[in-house]
Amino acid sequence: MLENDINYLFNEVSLYTKEKFDVFELKNGKYEYNQKEFFKFLYYIGVQQEKLISYCHVCKKEFPFDITKKLFQFTSNFRGEKTYMSITNKKSGIDVGQIDLYNGMIIGVQPPYTQEELANNSIWYIEYFFTCTNNHNHKYMLMISIELKDGTFIVRKIGQNPSMLTIKGFDFDKYKKQLEELNAYEDYKKADLSNADHFYVGAYAYLRRIFEKMVNKYLFGKELEDNHMDTKINTIKDRFDPRIQKLLKNLYEILSVSIHELDEEQSKEYYVYLKTIIDMQLEYIKTESDKESQSKSLESILDKIKGGIKLGGKK
Repeated sequence: MLENDINYLFNEVSLYTKEKFDVFELKNGKYEYNQKEFFKFLYYIGVQQEKLISYCHVCKKEFPFDITKKLFQFTSNFRGEKTYMSITNKKSGIDVGQIDLYNGMIIGVQPPYTQEELANNSIWYIEYFFTCTNNHNHKYMLMISIELKDGTFIVRKIGQNPSMLTIKGFDFDKYKKQLEELNAYEDYKKADLSNADHFYVGAYAYLRRIFEKMVNKYLFGKELEDNHMDTKINTIKDRFDPRIQKLLKNLYEILSVSIHELDEEQSKEYYVYLKTIIDMQLEYIKTESDKESQSKSLESILDKIKGGIKLGGKK
């Protein structure tokens, strides 16, 4: 079941994703109104909400955001508020059927509608503006389209600022030094970008490329009997974090599958596994490098202390 608020639509749904709601169902040649389906649509777009809960990337913390909206291609109610969607074609001397965006009530021509009556290919737009309650200068924006096609409301997320990556606070630079040494910094960024946009096959492909670069770096100067991935990994497994060495059996099986054989769901599952291994290894490399740097710094300090002791003894 879909989430029933705008938090999901803003924070989790990638651009151009579409969700369908069969608000009008074709039965015996006529479209009948499914009010329950309309309310599922209504909850999904969160048009009745007054607050969005999201991470403020400037405040560096999650806060409620106040919501204001602009509606386009809607018609006005008796108070002059644009809340109605015209769902039937206008005929001479006959009112159109209109549905209230906020409560699902239909005024004017009532259903069921013939296929000729229903205003197929109509489209509406809603623009949301979000203001951080912690600092009113911090503002977000979201825009969606709503299309009526063959009785179905199709909702698309067509614009957002800032991007989901900014909001989710991806830290690409944590392992920048280690990734640049592998010539894999751009691959790492593209992996997360693709994953955030639900392009899981592409995301997994970028991670696999990073891992291959890591293996080839560790293999530099080593002679191998064959070029198989399991042979390569076995040869340099001691270079990995000891925790990762326990996972190598599963890793062989994942990496042996051709990219062309994977579907999106498999890629999504493999992505999580491979990302965890890569991040663990990058953290391991970073930690070992930090230890070496600290050791050299301590050695330098001790040398100075030792020199000071000798100087003091001569006096």
